Amino acid sequence: MNRAVFLLPLLLAACTQDSDLVRTGTFLFNTATMTADKIPRERAAAVPYATMGMELGSSAQALLILGATISDELDWFSGENIFVRTRRGHVIRTVGLPYDLGGLRALADAPGAPSRGAQDGLYSFDFPDLGVFGATAQCSRRAVGDETIQIFGAPIATRHVVEHCDVPTIRWRFDNDFWEDRMSGYVWRSSQHIHPKAPVLTLEVFRPEQQG
Repeated sequence: MNRAVFLLPLLLAACTQDSDLVRTGTFLFNTATMTADKIPRERAAAVPYATMGMELGSSAQALLILGATISDELDWFSGENIFVRTRRGHVIRTVGLPYDLGGLRALADAPGAPSRGAQDGLYSFDFPDLGVFGATAQCSRRAVGDETIQIFGAPIATRHVVEHCDVPTIRWRFDNDFWEDRMSGYVWRSSQHIHPKAPVLTLEVFRPEQQG
């Protein structure tokens, strides 16, 4: 995470409302009881950087701002406490959540690749709080149909892809959902399991990162 720490003051200055920091703190401590408040379109539009919304289970939606891009990895921040790293729509690391994903690595078939039916992949999970490192997951992906989703009222034509994963060493099985652009494969929305003890993490891109 140190590669993007220098960007934090700039990102915090870009959050023009103090309620962003309050929302972050409340998000951490009350994820089980909060109502699902959404980020207003006006607040997301006021940030001149790539942004997305994040929900953990039934929590209120937190605003994540893109802080750094290296190759295909994106580092997102919410206030000073929450950090999420993604690769082509897949969450590969988190910091500051009640239960964090220490790391996700692809051992075969890069995660997040556009799917046209079934696709198998082998991945490695790290959960430092559980003392688990290198837990191998066998995952398969299948397209379940085309869906038009709405983000701030704008329709987006997507393909709904379900990824089923089995981690035998910790007896953990789960399904992730991705809504990928029908043309480019870009992941606009996802619901992902990042930790055996955590509720599902939902991400929705408001303003995508600039390509190139």
